[in-house]
Parts: sequence; C-alpha cells; structure tokens
Amino acid sequence: MKTKSYSFIDLAKLGRTEWWIPVLTLLVIALISILSTLTVLAFTGWSVYFTHFNAAAQMKGLLTSGGTLVGALGFWVSCKYFMRRPFRSLISVDLTFSVRRCLSGAALFLPVNLIALTAMTLYASARYGAWMIPFGHLRLPTSGQIFAAAAAIIAIPFFAFSEELFFRGWLTQTLRQYVRFRLVVVTIVALAFAVYHTQYDFHMKAMLFMSSFGLSALSLRDQRLELAVGAHAMLNICVSLEMLFFSGGWHTQTSAPVTTFDWFALAAIKSGLPFALMYWVLTKTNGWFAQNLQPKLPTFNPREYQGRAP
Repeated sequence: MKTKSYSFIDLAKLGRTEWWIPVLTLLVIALISILSTLTVLAFTGWSVYFTHFNAAAQMKGLLTSGGTLVGALGFWVSCKYFMRRPFRSLISVDLTFSVRRCLSGAALFLPVNLIALTAMTLYASARYGAWMIPFGHLRLPTSGQIFAAAAAIIAIPFFAFSEELFFRGWLTQTLRQYVRFRLVVVTIVALAFAVYHTQYDFHMKAMLFMSSFGLSALSLRDQRLELAVGAHAMLNICVSLEMLFFSGGWHTQTSAPVTTFDWFALAAIKSGLPFALMYWVLTKTNGWFAQNLQPKLPTFNPREYQGRAP
C-alpha cells in the first residue's frame, strides 16, 4: 500500500475534496439535528413546542449544531459515507484518540490559567491604584446553583470535544483546501468561533477570538486535538466556577471607569497568556506529540474506503 506524509491540517486529502462535500456534511448535521428534535417531541408532546416556537431560534440552533454532539455524529456519518475517510482523521494525524492527552491538556491549563487570573488582578490593581478583583463580588452559592454547576461540569468535556472537532478539526482542515496560508485559516476559524457563541457580548467575543488562536496553536503544533480539547474543557470549567462563586461587575475600591483599552488588555491576559504559557512549557519540556513530524499514512482511495469502519 502506498504511503504519504500528511500534517494534521492537510488530512482532508485522505478523502473526497470536492467543493460540495462540506456543504453536504453540514446538511447531514442539520438533518440529524431535526430528526433528534422530532424524536424528543414524539415522547414529550408537541403542544409546548408549538406554543413557544420561534423560527429565528430554530434556525440559530441549526446553524450552531455543528459544534454539538449532534455535529460529532454528523461528522461520523459524513466521514463514512461522503468524505470517505477515517473519522479519527478529524482528531489526530495518527488516527487515534487519547483520553490521557486530553487530561494532560486540562491539567496543564489549570495552573497557567491561575497565573493569568493573578496577572489580571495585578494589572487591574496597578492600573487604578487600588486593590481590584476583576471577577465580581464573592458570593455563597445555593444548593440549586451548585447542582446546576456540577451538571454543567460533567457535560463540559463532551461539548468541548464537539466544538474542537468542528472548529479545530473539520473547519480548519476544510478551509485549508482553499486557503494556502495557515494564519489566514486560523483567523477565519477564530472569527467563526467568536460568532458561533451568539449568547455573549462583544467583550466576551473578543476573548473567545483570542482563545481560538491559542487552541489552534496547540492543535496544529501537536498535530492532534486532545490538548486543545483538555484546555478548552478546563477553561469552561473555570468559567463555570467563576460564575458560581462570583457575581456582578468588578469588585473595586475605586470608582474609576473601565476603558476600552482595559477590556482589550484584560482579554489578552485572560485569553492569550494561558495558551502562550502552555505552548512555552510544552516546548521547554519537549511535551509535544512524539510523532508530530508528519508520519506516513496510507493514501486512502475514496472509492475503496466506502463501507469501511471509520
């Protein structure tokens, strides 16, 4: 069997690359989303659904389903029947998935995120000449809030995997077929990642935009998604805990206004510094994936691949 060296960003070449394949993939995801909704309604009833039906919300749900578990299922179906390449080619260059590496990404992100949060506090305090905690007011959560946070923390790793599969996996590899420069690909993915999270305001989208660059740097340097999945999951867990124990605006001893420059500076510290530190630590400790020098993979023939297990 012939073999050829591929980098992670070029793994779309393992299967079919016609322009209509990505469109068909998104349609498959939308169809699965609709079918899943209809299945739920078949058991729960239609009356409440139609009473609160909102066409705009339903369209929004379809457009954002690619970064959900429904999207992950859609990618599996598309890889098997349309893209005709291994599903795990969306995950790693050696076509494997490592839970241990996900945990490593989460474990490494936690301390560097704490360093970034400390840097935020020091910046805010130095900027305004008074002690300032840029997380809000400390509060004691209720039992209901603790239960909701615990449920969210359990689900977060699965949603983080789905979003990374969509943005740093499928979308990055798909754009690479049409865009030569990696930085342009990463920038487009970052914009899509920020726009995808429609529930946030501009300042939060700016932080998501910067975080996306960090996640892309991890996945492209490591030639696989697991570090990004772990870091993404731990980031969301930290945000959930912050929302659980803090509320309101900045806790400050001064009435000085927060400027646009402050927001961008804090966004850079909070969203950029943790990933920069992760990248630095992994480089200094030689912690990158040992086989990240584009290992040789079989050159799959899309026609021969049809029907194989992904």
